[in-house]
Amino acid sequence: MFQTSLNVRVNTKLLPNSNLGWFCLGICLQATILKIGTKIPGIYGTAFSFLFLLVSLLLFLPPKLTKPFERKMFYAILASFFFLLFADTNQISNPRQPNPTFRNFLREELQKSPLSPFETRIVMGLLTGSTKEIPRDFKELAKESGILHLFAASGLHLGIFIGSLQFLGNLIFIKHRWISILISLGFGFLYLFVLNFPVSFVRAYLFVFLTLVSSLFYRKIAVSDLLIISSAGIAFFLFSDFLSIGFLLSFGAVFGIFYLKPSLDQMIFPNSKSLWKENLTLTTVCSLCSFPILVYYFQSFSYGGVWINYCLVPLAGILLPSLYFTLLIQIIIPNDLYSIVSEYLWSPACFFTSIFLKFFKSFALTERAYKIWQGETLFFILLSVILIFSIWLLHRFEWHKKKFLSRIVTTIVILFFPFTYWFNRSFALPFVFQQGKGFFTLALRDRFYLFGNCSRHKRMELPILVSPIKQILFESESCLQTVLRLRKKHNLSEVIWYDQTASPFGNLMAKEGIQIKTSNHLGGDISPSFSLFRFDGNPKRINSLIRSLKETERERSQNNWTGYLVLDFPPWKKKEAKDWITYQKLLGISNAWKILIVEDQFEIPLLHNHTNPNLL
Repeated sequence: MFQTSLNVRVNTKLLPNSNLGWFCLGICLQATILKIGTKIPGIYGTAFSFLFLLVSLLLFLPPKLTKPFERKMFYAILASFFFLLFADTNQISNPRQPNPTFRNFLREELQKSPLSPFETRIVMGLLTGSTKEIPRDFKELAKESGILHLFAASGLHLGIFIGSLQFLGNLIFIKHRWISILISLGFGFLYLFVLNFPVSFVRAYLFVFLTLVSSLFYRKIAVSDLLIISSAGIAFFLFSDFLSIGFLLSFGAVFGIFYLKPSLDQMIFPNSKSLWKENLTLTTVCSLCSFPILVYYFQSFSYGGVWINYCLVPLAGILLPSLYFTLLIQIIIPNDLYSIVSEYLWSPACFFTSIFLKFFKSFALTERAYKIWQGETLFFILLSVILIFSIWLLHRFEWHKKKFLSRIVTTIVILFFPFTYWFNRSFALPFVFQQGKGFFTLALRDRFYLFGNCSRHKRMELPILVSPIKQILFESESCLQTVLRLRKKHNLSEVIWYDQTASPFGNLMAKEGIQIKTSNHLGGDISPSFSLFRFDGNPKRINSLIRSLKETERERSQNNWTGYLVLDFPPWKKKEAKDWITYQKLLGISNAWKILIVEDQFEIPLLHNHTNPNLL
């Protein structure tokens, strides 16, 4: 939003315009090759040999391309060599948390305010861009409402921060605008530094830096150069964050703003230039461009988030400046004076914070429309990508001026979100629905399997299937409250508890109509061709587990049967879990069972191995 108001030349071309842009394009292409082929042996040697061959062809073969294009190709190849020689591609991707000193300082300042403890945590999350600052239940609602990006350091935060500084600087340095720009860039880098360089914030700062510096020399920078140069900077200095989920979401949203929004502006209410229309097209393109990324990585999307963002992002645009200015004044004024004016000083910020939270609560509880897909999502991803590039092509070749095409594409955009929300497909294989360290759930036909422990911080829901869920099967006593809630909410009659610990609640649950099985483990009879057991490393249950594995294998010894043992050990037992794979036969587990170790993020979904045996 802030970036579009800067000195940026809107251009529909995807390729860079300048020589520097082509140089950076070479860096991006080489970084992408190394990122994708990081586990391929000899990838560096292969890339180097290929580049050497290209240089030889350009130097020794007769010229077949125009001189300007040959020069651009040379810059791109030179950049690729430069990246191979000097870039650090061995970086380890770690969660980026704000500087502890800054975090403690900000916490101390907020404790002086009249904000409640809950409001203080929300404000901390907004200002530091860290979701760890906000309560877990609030975080879950924010994720399902599609506004979690407000609690992650992003271009919105930096745009508002530098925009506020520019506003003050232009008032003070009326005749020396360059001073205001340098001050804004300096404090913007300081903000970036204390937040520990989150990738979305780095992208936004590079955007602002390039556009403001170019404006000092009365130049305009094309958006294609802006995107490619910023991507190259992240690829070279922060290779671990290049092509990460945050990177893709950030650049995807900006791509939509630069390349799709102008087309939608001329197709939807073309004669209107109101802020409401601008916000509508902005929210639509950002949601559309983030859709394939979120569905691919998380198999989920918040449809209500389109509407919620439409309402809450402008409100956040008012709340953040009020917080910045209030904290700035609080830091500057003496303590004696602050005790007198504190209540009045914080009044606007407190008011906007309460309004933001009230709007969020009313929207999140009724309109978030959060959907998780239970199977293959390639169809939806391809559909969204085709729609994105169709809108870009309309603007690229000025087809949006043709009313017939314009109306067709507008109709498709309007129907895209309702269609993908209500469209369901049936799948025969079980699939992972919810997942995390310590638990995962499977759904098959009309049955819902709950493996592991239930957290009081994560509110589970049943998936939406072609055939409604009629039976819940679970194994942990910690899930009793969740299961009883789901049974009452969905009016289910069949609930089975695989109780291996002889819980004292057994008799009470039996009276509630819950079937209890104590002799078997959950997952032995998922389907005739598939069995899955989860084991948490409890030494008291090893003998029972081994017995169940052997009994299940004996009962389902047909050729097309597959068995999986999922080891979901606590972190301090990871080495022991790996030993189970090494000493599988010594433990009495036959090769008929495939042993898997659950990692924190389920980088490879469990059942991908079942649907694609060559994946692991």
